[in-house]
Amino acid sequence: MSSVYWLARTGVAIAGKTPRSVRYSLASTLSSASYLAWQSKRIVTQQNMAKVLGLPVRDPRVKRAAFESWSKYGRTASDLIYFPHFNMDDVEAHLVDMSQGASWQEYVRQALEPGKGAMIASAHFGSWDLAGAMLARYFPMFGIAETFKDPRMDDLIQGARRKNKLGIIPMENSARRILQELHNNSLVALAVDRPMDREKGVEVTFFGNTTYVPGGPAALTLKAGAAVLPGFLWYGPDHHFCIRAFPPMFSQPVRAPEERAQEIKRLTQYMYDCMEEVVREWPTQWFMFRAFWPADAVGTEVAEQK
Repeated sequence: MSSVYWLARTGVAIAGKTPRSVRYSLASTLSSASYLAWQSKRIVTQQNMAKVLGLPVRDPRVKRAAFESWSKYGRTASDLIYFPHFNMDDVEAHLVDMSQGASWQEYVRQALEPGKGAMIASAHFGSWDLAGAMLARYFPMFGIAETFKDPRMDDLIQGARRKNKLGIIPMENSARRILQELHNNSLVALAVDRPMDREKGVEVTFFGNTTYVPGGPAALTLKAGAAVLPGFLWYGPDHHFCIRAFPPMFSQPVRAPEERAQEIKRLTQYMYDCMEEVVREWPTQWFMFRAFWPADAVGTEVAEQK
């Protein structure tokens, strides 16, 4: 583990002295090579992209988009390594607000107005670390993060986030802490796009097909009486960043178990309706490299000839 830490520490140091164009080019080359060499992930990515684009899985446009998503993931990974060196004033100066009906900051204020906190429902899309750092400039903000076994590695990665005012909630046994921060009227961010087994997940419709996803984020939101606030930050043209927040959806009080289940489903579906909007417009910035739809939703067509 110590070798991983020193490799990461060296990478952070080198990234701070490497021009952005060089970092992006090198990282994209490595992630693209991974895509070409990793057949199982390549096929899964093509199957997911076929659903997003509404095209046959063998369509050349699907294969191009799947390849591009891995290439762009390299850029995001590069910026994660570079994260301790980001000048957030510069990021904000190049930020384009794509929210509709109100600014992203106004939507956050609306979500926090009742005083019960808000669950930021985001995804593995664009740059979720920069999104958290941007919100933390203006609002009390916490992200859920896995704890590294090596404390030095944990300090290296989480320290960069804390430097940008982003509070960290360890993923392990996080429910109580999440509820605490929501009760403190803070923002708590989760990347909610994680497929689950049919028996354990909440059923949602995503790109016109049924899939199953975690109900935990909505359940915690409901328990706290908080709001769901979908939000995303991604890479725009000319080294600009785009940000979009959606109108908050407030959880409703429930009495019976059936009402609770329906409310969790309503909140979860809203998260995915909003996610679908941004992924549909910027599909190659959604980094989903494992099967997101059940096999019966994907179909039997194989992504590529073996």
